Amino acid sequence: MATKSGDQNLDIGKCSVCHRLRCFREWDNHDKCPRCRRCSADDTCDVCHDWPSSRFLLISDWIRERDQRRSPSTPDSSASKTTVKKGNKTKGESKSRDIPIEEEGAPIQGVKRERGHSEAGNEAAVDRDPDVPSKKKVGAPTSSVYPMSRTSSSLMPIAPEPMGHHPNLPMSYGAMPGVNIAGSNNVVNIGCHVQSATSIFPGGVRSQHSASPEVVHERVRSQHSASLEELKQKLNRHLNMRYSRLTKQVQPIPFLKDKHSIDKVFTEVGMDYRPAGDDTTWQKLKSHHDIPTGTIGQSRVQIIEGDAGYGKSMLSLRMVHDWCTCDSRSPLNNVDILIRLNLRQLGGSKSIYEAIVKCLLPLDSSIKESDVEQLLRDEDIRTLVIFDAYDEYPDKDEEGNFVSRILEENLLQHVKVILTTRSSCIPEGCDRLTAGRIKLTGFDDHARGEYVRGVVTGGDEEATKKIVTQFNTNSILADICQSPLFSVIYAHSAHKAELKLDFGSVTEFFGYLMHCFHDHEDNKPQTKATAEEQAKFHEFRDNHDELDKLSYGALSAKNQQQTWDKDKLVTEVGEEFYKRYIDIGILVAEEVMNGNYPKQPNRYKTEVRFFHKLSCEWYAAHHLFKRLRSSPSSVPENLVDLMDPSDLQHVYRFACGLDPIVTPRVLDLLKQKKDCDRLAVLCALEQKDQAVDVLDTVRDLVSRDVLICGFHSRLLQRTTIELVQRACQHEIPVSCLRLNMCFTKFDVTSSCIILESDFRLANLKTLKVLHIQAKFTDGEITRDELLGLLQTCERLTELRVDSMLGLLLPLSIPPEMIPPAVKRRNINILYGRENGLVYRLSFDHGQWEIHDQRADSSLNVRIDQSDSQLEQEWWLQELKMAAEAGEMIRYLALDESFNTVADNSQSIILTSGRTIPVLQTLQYLTIESHNINQEMFIKILSYVNECPQMTKLMVDTMGLLLPLSIPPEMIPPAVKRRNINILYDRKHGLVYRLSFEHGQWKIHDQRADQSLHVGIDEIGQLYGMFNSQLQQEWGLQELKMAAEAGVRISSLALYGSFNTVADNGQSIILTSGRTIPVLQTLLVLGIHGSNINQEMFIKILSYVKECPQMTTLHFEHSQLPLKDVVDPEQIPSQLKERELRVLYGRKNGLVYRLSFDHGQWEIHDQRAGSSLIVSIDQSDSQLEQEWCLQELKMAAEAGVMISDLALCESFNTVADYSQSIILTSGLTIPVLRTLQELTIDGSHNINQEMFIRLLSYVNECPQMTELTFRRSQLPDVVDPEQIPSQLKKRGWRVWWEDVYSPLDLESGRWKDEDV
Repeated sequence: MATKSGDQNLDIGKCSVCHRLRCFREWDNHDKCPRCRRCSADDTCDVCHDWPSSRFLLISDWIRERDQRRSPSTPDSSASKTTVKKGNKTKGESKSRDIPIEEEGAPIQGVKRERGHSEAGNEAAVDRDPDVPSKKKVGAPTSSVYPMSRTSSSLMPIAPEPMGHHPNLPMSYGAMPGVNIAGSNNVVNIGCHVQSATSIFPGGVRSQHSASPEVVHERVRSQHSASLEELKQKLNRHLNMRYSRLTKQVQPIPFLKDKHSIDKVFTEVGMDYRPAGDDTTWQKLKSHHDIPTGTIGQSRVQIIEGDAGYGKSMLSLRMVHDWCTCDSRSPLNNVDILIRLNLRQLGGSKSIYEAIVKCLLPLDSSIKESDVEQLLRDEDIRTLVIFDAYDEYPDKDEEGNFVSRILEENLLQHVKVILTTRSSCIPEGCDRLTAGRIKLTGFDDHARGEYVRGVVTGGDEEATKKIVTQFNTNSILADICQSPLFSVIYAHSAHKAELKLDFGSVTEFFGYLMHCFHDHEDNKPQTKATAEEQAKFHEFRDNHDELDKLSYGALSAKNQQQTWDKDKLVTEVGEEFYKRYIDIGILVAEEVMNGNYPKQPNRYKTEVRFFHKLSCEWYAAHHLFKRLRSSPSSVPENLVDLMDPSDLQHVYRFACGLDPIVTPRVLDLLKQKKDCDRLAVLCALEQKDQAVDVLDTVRDLVSRDVLICGFHSRLLQRTTIELVQRACQHEIPVSCLRLNMCFTKFDVTSSCIILESDFRLANLKTLKVLHIQAKFTDGEITRDELLGLLQTCERLTELRVDSMLGLLLPLSIPPEMIPPAVKRRNINILYGRENGLVYRLSFDHGQWEIHDQRADSSLNVRIDQSDSQLEQEWWLQELKMAAEAGEMIRYLALDESFNTVADNSQSIILTSGRTIPVLQTLQYLTIESHNINQEMFIKILSYVNECPQMTKLMVDTMGLLLPLSIPPEMIPPAVKRRNINILYDRKHGLVYRLSFEHGQWKIHDQRADQSLHVGIDEIGQLYGMFNSQLQQEWGLQELKMAAEAGVRISSLALYGSFNTVADNGQSIILTSGRTIPVLQTLLVLGIHGSNINQEMFIKILSYVKECPQMTTLHFEHSQLPLKDVVDPEQIPSQLKERELRVLYGRKNGLVYRLSFDHGQWEIHDQRAGSSLIVSIDQSDSQLEQEWCLQELKMAAEAGVMISDLALCESFNTVADYSQSIILTSGLTIPVLRTLQELTIDGSHNINQEMFIRLLSYVNECPQMTELTFRRSQLPDVVDPEQIPSQLKKRGWRVWWEDVYSPLDLESGRWKDEDV
């Protein structure tokens, strides 16, 4: 067998300076040895500039390994003098001469000592120049690649800082590389015998101290693990330093230049979470610590979504801070490496490894992209990547960008990912099945109070309350300040200042904010400007035409890329203007990667953007209204297509608010777009002096039912909501608001309704009727939420909730909890259940009563085991109310929720422990349960007996079986007298009814299209459906009943249960001894896993002849005769006339059909492109091997490709003329014209002669592409002259799996593919 040694296959070269041997192949691209070419991880050359640090580590490890082999003995520390022997030691007298060395403990020049070791315990290593041995003085300075360190046996070089193992470096090298020797052939060492240098170099004679491959591999793995750990620690040190700077320089709002630590300014925002695979259920998260990070078993990708200014980036910074500080509350504590990348800065970056090195690591770091790749690819390292600001990622639309590949699991599939983005920019590769969603819902009063108290007022409760209460005094303010960014800006501006709070429009509010930016900077004492500078600043505040033009161009462009190159922006607006807007915070500058590097000299460039998208819309609106006023024709007619109102509605609203003269023209533009009629009204309301006719339009719109549907566009939903809120602000009554399939919940803390689109409805003080038609959800409106909703809508007269698909209201409300104002207004609170009944809440006792009962009304109830506690309680209450009111309960279904019947038969007990009493009006009960035996079945009949209106009982045992018969005397007399239908659903198409006369089951409600599928297994073995005596009996009983009733039996499958056929051919006898008679309606008979000889085959055909409707007889996984299957004369003529198909499915996937003409098997239904896979095992029977050989011949003759032939310990030899393979059974395999791959497994008698004969056989197979050996003994070298030349030309492969090597057909040697 060939040996596998990395040392034997490496090239050797000599240094161009000292002419010594150069290390190994990985180093040999250098022209010098490691001593003369002092490359390291921090100082590389053109050859090794892209090497990972781990390769330099392995070079030093290789030196250390070889030095240990050269120094097997320990120096004699007791000697006062040390002698260095030069030359090779032989058995005779040594010809070396002694060289005196200084006393032990004396320092030796040129030898560096490791810190921590005393000089007394150190030996010395002296390098000798072979060309001038006598001139070099002992102790003279020597050159060394690395400083020397102490080991137990020798002095060896200290490796540079370990940085991990590069995946491209062959593991078979062991601990390799680099060498530092004293001469071309000899070694100077202290206190040990000298060995020839050839024993430590690749290609030389192996030393007697060489470690086994297993030891070397284990050593490499250990070194790899240690170096990878050090590399990880070094990366984390860099990341911690980088993140520390980021999290300590947080600027809450643009015009405040003070920097804060993230833990001081971070405030929890509202968060809703929906796990992957669920598109309905949103759960509220109390803290960012509750965010499933994917590292504790949740989905791999989590998306944090929210509108601009909702705190996505701030949240990602807080998570980074928690990781750096090892916050005990954080789920990130078990993350080994956390990467946070701001995607806005990564335009042009081709890989995540490049982005990490260039954006997160210092410029002088020795960590390379290959090192980062090595760490991130290691599945044992728990890595979390946070991609921040995906919506601003410049390359998000480019196909194959590295972010998309990671999200779609085409790269780094094991790495967990958190991605932040706007809700309107979710990546296409992240659907609800693969990614969890965290939705940021903004600030509520509590969150605003926390921030104002902690950051703005410094804990002053009175000042905090004054600011917080201002947010709810105006609907405009409440709507915009739901965004944390604008809440923060307003809070800082309002602190210790008298502000005008009565904002009449969004334009007025945002204009005020823009003035805050300018005024705040002007009022700083340290930045007090001269009068001339003040005039210039006021000019910049009032005149910004160039910035307006740029903003308009950005928003009307296709991709809305709202960033500008700093130099280009400065050219457009001017240096002073740019600096002013940067200083006050309206514009923000940041360094990003230069996508044109290295074509351009700078790796980074400065880009400028607005602090918020709304500010870009503000300046774009200035340009729009100026164009509309000065030159209306210059505004394109398709402006609403270029600047979509669904995304940029504030551009149009700001334009109308800034200049009322252009309002008619804006309204004309909006009329061209669908769903913009209500936006047009809002634009008209932006005018400072709102005309009476505009309010009349609002009054007219809300006097009718106002509808918000889940399928409405976001623009239509948002404008409708604002229209309703503006009506409430102007004290205009809103007659009815209908929320169809869009309601999510009522938030008590913020007193607002939250829709599925994340929009919120608050301050609905003039709303009269609210009608909620819930979408499918497992949620509920709690008692507190319901009462809060009633108190918020001060003029509400009716609240109706139609839960057609599951939204739940409280089961009851204690009367004392209902506010007196709600009782006085006598609000109609109606609840429509999915069963069609409507209930009304009574304020007298806090219970629900049936409302508007109809004479023909009836109740249908289904109680599932998975129903919530509240849902089950609602169903039980409805059943009791209906029974007490005399209302018919037409249908009650217990889906896996049935447990048992009480001993007195007066109630059914559910799995949840709740009980269903006897229902006087119940008509039809169906029970699906797997714990119904005969005793339980009798109990159920007793309960049914107590329900006087019951007419039908359906039982489904979920695969388990009821007895074949019930003793008639055990059936309650009243059940017989009322002739109740007792039905048993077997779930395979047939339903049985219990006969009260003799307690037997009979087929019930036979339909013309009804058919039966039956499988009968051998008792005690689990092949299919039936594996017990009762199951076999049920199967046989069903077959007989179906045949007698004329029900079609589509298929009967006998899984290992077939034994024989009765001599008269009138029945099949099973292994259990039971019999299957002739079935008049049987269509297909399948026999699986049986051994059928010729005589038995004829008997089976005789049975089939008696089944008049039989069309197919199918054998599967069985042993059948190969040749002379049946004499054509013995085949019943009736079978030929009926064209019966007799099929045989083989384990290789091919199906054969019996030819009635000559009684032989033929390939059946051959498909184009079909191929054959055959395995012949030594343990196979003679018949099975003959079948395989027959299949091979038939396939080759029919031109069917044989994709693989495996001989498992069945190969013996090759015939002398190489025309056939002889198996151990003596059977032969001829040359196969369509064979593609041949595998020989477990053969130990293949010498060189046999190997050549095998190659000659393969040469005769024209389609052959590969010959594979497994668990076999092969010659180490094959004579290349004997290898057929045709094989070399065809370029096919001989592969030896045991050593993972292919055969080089030119040299006859096994190649190491790792080298």
